[in-house]
Amino acid sequence: MTKRRKKGTSSAAAGARRPAPRRAHGRGGPNAEKKKIALLRRELNEARQQQAATADVLKVISRSTFDLQTVLDTLVESASRLCNADHAWLFQREGESFRWVSSFGHAAEVRARLRDYFKPLKVPVDRGSITGRVALEGSVVHVPDVLADPDYTWTGAQEIAGYRAALGAPLLRKGDVVGVIFVAKTAPQPFTAKQIELVTTFADQAVIAIENTRLLNELRDSLQQQTATADMLNVISRSTFDLQAVLDALVHSAAPLCAAECAFIFRLEWAGPL
Repeated sequence: MTKRRKKGTSSAAAGARRPAPRRAHGRGGPNAEKKKIALLRRELNEARQQQAATADVLKVISRSTFDLQTVLDTLVESASRLCNADHAWLFQREGESFRWVSSFGHAAEVRARLRDYFKPLKVPVDRGSITGRVALEGSVVHVPDVLADPDYTWTGAQEIAGYRAALGAPLLRKGDVVGVIFVAKTAPQPFTAKQIELVTTFADQAVIAIENTRLLNELRDSLQQQTATADMLNVISRSTFDLQAVLDALVHSAAPLCAAECAFIFRLEWAGPL
């Protein structure tokens, strides 16, 4: 008698001998996945650092209502650190030129030399410097290597600081360039798009700080003038027949309000016929 083979026996045995399918990885295998995760972590850390720096600047702005210098110093330091730059400077416009107002650098000696170099200088609005070029164009100027730029002629500062890559962002108020933030590094390497965006953000914050200080100073001056006027009216009302007291009060109020060292009132003595 011929024995019948049970159905499915051979196929089941064959299936048991087949190797299990491998789990598919993304392109490049597990190493690519690790690199991707590392990149995401680095970007997350950078974003956190940028947010923390921005929050610190806003805190300084809120605390330093009338201390603009402290705000600007904090801005340039934050810009330098977050952009991995070796130098950061800030210039404010005065008429047709720019003057240095703040700087930060990792080398204290170089930083002091740059401060002494810039203090007596006025940076002109031309293409010879990054600051002047930003003022001309009213937009961000990025030069990966200033020594390879034929228009760059601001060699004095470059020789002191030794920078190669430079980035300038305008401080814009109603479309006008009222200042420039300049960051630079000694390596001839371009700044990243995120770093350029970050410096632009700091430039916007600098405009807010400068404008807030200007408005608060105007308000303070207005209140001083109103107080002085009220004091004068009180003196006049009390000294109806004492002209000298009124005139003394006038000069005493006029000098400080006009930032003058002294004030005088002269009366014309006319001896001729009326």
